[in-house]
Amino acid sequence: MEKKDFAFEQEKLKSVLQLIAEQLNEEKSNLQRMFNDFIGSREELWRMADFKKVHIANLEASLDNPYFARIDFREEGEEKPHPIYIGKNGVMKDANIVVTDWRAPISSLYYDAELGKCQYEAPDGIIKGDLDLKRQFEIEEGELQDYYDVDLVSNDSLLQKYLNTNNDARLKSIVATIQKEQNDVIRKKMMENLIIQGVAGSGKTTVALHRIAYLVYNYLKTVRQNQYLVIGPNPVFLKYIKSVLPELDVSGVEQCTFEGFAKDYIEEDITIRPSEKKVVASIAGKGNDIDKFKCSMEYQKMLENFLQVFMRSLTDKPLMLGDFQVLSPEEIQKVFEETNDPKFYNTLGSRINYTIERLCRLIEAKEEDLESSFTSLYYDKFREAQTKEEKEAIQKTIQKGREELRKNGRNLLKRYFNKAKIEPTKVYKLFISTIEDFNSSGFKNIKSLKKETTKNIKEGSYDFEDLAALIYIKSVLSPDRSYQSMKHVVVDEAQDLGEFNFYVLRKALPNATFSIFGDLAQSIYDYRGINNWEEVNQAMFQNKGEIVNFNKSYRTTAEIMDAADDVAESIGLNRSDMVIRHGEPVQLTGVEKRSDIPEKIAKKLEELKKKGYKNIAIISKTNLLSNYINDDLAALGIDIPNVGPNDDVSDERFKVCTISNQLAKGLEFDAVIINDAGEDIYSSDNPLDMKLLYVALTRALHELDIVYAGELTKPLQGQLEKQKQYIKQ
Repeated sequence: MEKKDFAFEQEKLKSVLQLIAEQLNEEKSNLQRMFNDFIGSREELWRMADFKKVHIANLEASLDNPYFARIDFREEGEEKPHPIYIGKNGVMKDANIVVTDWRAPISSLYYDAELGKCQYEAPDGIIKGDLDLKRQFEIEEGELQDYYDVDLVSNDSLLQKYLNTNNDARLKSIVATIQKEQNDVIRKKMMENLIIQGVAGSGKTTVALHRIAYLVYNYLKTVRQNQYLVIGPNPVFLKYIKSVLPELDVSGVEQCTFEGFAKDYIEEDITIRPSEKKVVASIAGKGNDIDKFKCSMEYQKMLENFLQVFMRSLTDKPLMLGDFQVLSPEEIQKVFEETNDPKFYNTLGSRINYTIERLCRLIEAKEEDLESSFTSLYYDKFREAQTKEEKEAIQKTIQKGREELRKNGRNLLKRYFNKAKIEPTKVYKLFISTIEDFNSSGFKNIKSLKKETTKNIKEGSYDFEDLAALIYIKSVLSPDRSYQSMKHVVVDEAQDLGEFNFYVLRKALPNATFSIFGDLAQSIYDYRGINNWEEVNQAMFQNKGEIVNFNKSYRTTAEIMDAADDVAESIGLNRSDMVIRHGEPVQLTGVEKRSDIPEKIAKKLEELKKKGYKNIAIISKTNLLSNYINDDLAALGIDIPNVGPNDDVSDERFKVCTISNQLAKGLEFDAVIINDAGEDIYSSDNPLDMKLLYVALTRALHELDIVYAGELTKPLQGQLEKQKQYIKQ
């Protein structure tokens, strides 16, 4: 780099920081004046204050690092290029842009374009020109450390520096190093439905969050932040990303698990049984096909057929006034069918209410004839009566009947439709009780399904695999209107949902588009998950969604990914494309007795701490094994927390922790120790075991230690030979 350029960039940085400091002081003063002088509702005051606080927080963050790149773009027809500085947040002075937000259309040139002829898509159309310079800055605490002039973001040394940083800084600094294939997905238009299959470490979660940040920025005038939804695999994962969203200026985005969405959508307080036992049973090869079937489209078809019969049953009997037929089933059915327009009557309750009103008018129009026929029928009964008591009872019946008909039969109709169960759990119970009548696909275990599910329902509990059915029933009979306002939904770790789960998400969120992120190699709930993304594309988008592959891993070192690829390859999956970043060799430590493992792990943990790693996880195959090793370490004087299903791993106390595979999925740590990778724990003959191991191995950023008792799991035995060769060298 030339000294002249460096001096220029130093002065530029100094002037921008001065401007930001001035704006920051002004905004703080404005906030104080707002509280002192505001006239209006308290709600409006807090809304405006929250908006201004976010702006202040962004300005404060910009004082450390106001921008990370510069491009010089010369638009067609112009003589000189315009220098454009790009940062995480835009900065303006009067009407002039000083720092361009990374989400702005022109910023895409930094991520995608090579030097020379280029173009980008602006709101007004395609803008063509020449890219004369692409420069990346390394700025720390407001001081320019270095800069690099590059052609492609993916070929620069800044990416390597970013990849070598610790976990704390990575997710929050990715905007400087977004790669072309990631940027393509982030900047897709909102109306596009996407499915992203990404290998471990390919940046799925970071791209998912930055896609929302991009959409929030570019659709600010038409879509509110609470009209975006993130669906994650578990509360631990959601708390992990929750700490990142404010950094991206999207703190108002809704977040939930599929279980949380289901409970909120069906509006019933249900108990969802934990999946841990099913995971353990599946790992042990003792699972059944009931759970897979409940998440399939065959189950959806059965439920759909049942609901059609259920709806017809609501009007399959005449409306009777004692022994007198007021309306025939055909008359009632005709009016009920005329209300089958979801634009106006989108719930069963509203359809029934309108049907009652229409039928009341029909009875009113026929009142004279109905009253005459009714009186005639009961007059004949009166004449045939033998006793005074019978005659008096018939007279009362005639009197009450006439009064009911003069009220247009409203009470009769309310009682007639009172049998219509609208609560999803009650309708589902009815479905299960008659499920054998709807087994058109010939599912062999239908009796076991009925028995198990009936038992759970009686106990007031439901499996995860029942949730799609409950959402579907609710969406058909009484959809939740609040969710119809959602505009875009991101589903992360999506490989563990079934076709039916995806289908009901689309049905329950009819006005939303979707970005689906997952990795089939990490499908640790494969007893209910999908087999391929084409199934999802069909179930959700009728094959009109776009499937994108992320094959390049950025998270781990070459040495760690080599071990993970050995495991993936053992179950027929492809090896990943790697960003070549080398690190320490994978360390494999074997012991004869399982009781010796805790001591070895304790020793490894101390070694990693001495190397300066602050974010370390000891990963076990199951929650039970994670609890065991945590107790064993405590007995050795190592007091660290074990991550539970509702813990927040972004909390400082979880920097060093024990954790299970299920909860570690989607997370990353500077260093990882695998608790017992023996063949009897991770069986090479069990694909699910291999997927669990793959998940554990790929959580490590920089260093991986594997401890095992007895025989090492077979796919990793090749790593033992590599370790021997390394020691010799």
